Amino acid sequence: MDEKFDVAIVGLGPAGSSLAYFLRKSGLRVVGLDLVDWDGIWGKPCGDAIGKHHFEETGLPTPKGEALRNFVKGIDIYSPSEEIRLRVEGEGYIINRNAYGRYLLEEAVSGGVEVRLRSFVVKPLFTNGRLAGVEYKDLRSGEKKTVKANVVVDATGTSQVIRRKLPRDWPAHELLKDVDANLAYRRIVDLDREIEDYQYIRIYVNQDIAPGGYWWYFPEGPTSVNVGLGVQHGRGYPHPKKIFEEKILPRKELQRIVRVKSDAGALVPTRRPANTLAWDNFLGIGDNGFTVNPIHGGGMGYAMTAAYYSAKRIVEAAEKGDYSARGPLWMVNIDYNRHIGAKQASLDIFRIYLQTVSNDVIEWGLRAGIVDAAKAYNISSEGELEVEPSVFDKLGLVVRNITALRRLLQLRMVASYMRDVKRLYLEYPESPDELAGWVQRVESLYAEFKNKLGINW
Repeated sequence: MDEKFDVAIVGLGPAGSSLAYFLRKSGLRVVGLDLVDWDGIWGKPCGDAIGKHHFEETGLPTPKGEALRNFVKGIDIYSPSEEIRLRVEGEGYIINRNAYGRYLLEEAVSGGVEVRLRSFVVKPLFTNGRLAGVEYKDLRSGEKKTVKANVVVDATGTSQVIRRKLPRDWPAHELLKDVDANLAYRRIVDLDREIEDYQYIRIYVNQDIAPGGYWWYFPEGPTSVNVGLGVQHGRGYPHPKKIFEEKILPRKELQRIVRVKSDAGALVPTRRPANTLAWDNFLGIGDNGFTVNPIHGGGMGYAMTAAYYSAKRIVEAAEKGDYSARGPLWMVNIDYNRHIGAKQASLDIFRIYLQTVSNDVIEWGLRAGIVDAAKAYNISSEGELEVEPSVFDKLGLVVRNITALRRLLQLRMVASYMRDVKRLYLEYPESPDELAGWVQRVESLYAEFKNKLGINW
């Protein structure tokens, strides 16, 4: 006999477990499924850093005790030569992902959410063309089971277990392209020395080490560090583990390792949000819906935000008895894009630009003050790049330096496209009827931008 739920959450990483936590007191019958056990919760490897503001904006509990590894005061961004350092102040946390994820799920269970681990979701189920639930295999018993639900939430990350099996003519059937993702690799190690300024995490921008991405050095405390890199996928670059071992591991920052605590890799979306997070009886959030920062690949805070708005609209849909794309679920798109998705799309334009430039251009921009700490913060927090006319006078020699002039004009063009795409996402369609036309406008803008940069990927 099929079990009936109001909500079935597939995948219990940052997006899925946050949603379960938000729905724990909703009065709805909610089930969460994941193929891992409790020790594998939030097991995807990443830098483990998250800004304090994400907790303040969503109301999720801040990490404490076992879940907190380091309190971060800011970020140091290094130029390719490492002679230029931008210090961007901003509080955040390095978390123990498993401990924090377990806490959210335990709270969800206490509030009435059913959590079924070691459950491998095989496929979505449809009734009369409507998404109606999922079939899964209980990995403990080997038995196949089904659950029916009014809303199926795909929070399975880049595997897109449900989204990729939706009918191809559904707008929510949107797959991740290789070039819109980074392949990442990281190690967490203990050192036998104290790390200087260990409450500041470090980002190194260097196309020779991390082509199309960056490499990071995130202290987890005085003597422990999470270090890794991401490279653009689908461009034929060497595997990040090979680069790590050849170019990062020999550096002085990693000398005197006494223990390797973790060693893993993952695929990370680095693009604008999915065209739609919602459809009839469906939501896709987290990495699944590409809710992630395109510049640094951080997805936990964006996933929490998407979960926060999803919970609100799921409750509203239940109250109205309308789980279609024309009902409250559609508002998840509008809520998310107005709060953070428009900025994300703007950053995606900047990401594409950065993936086309050389170390020389990056070094020039930082050394000349085109991007300073204040502008780096503004790009990150608002998704806006300002290249004021006064910068031409500031450099003085621009009129005598054609190369510098071309670089400045190109940056102004990038800033213009960032504003244009941000405006488009702030004008996200009010109903599914307008989606196709809006998507065409977005894709045309991207095609035009890539054409001006000479990009063919």
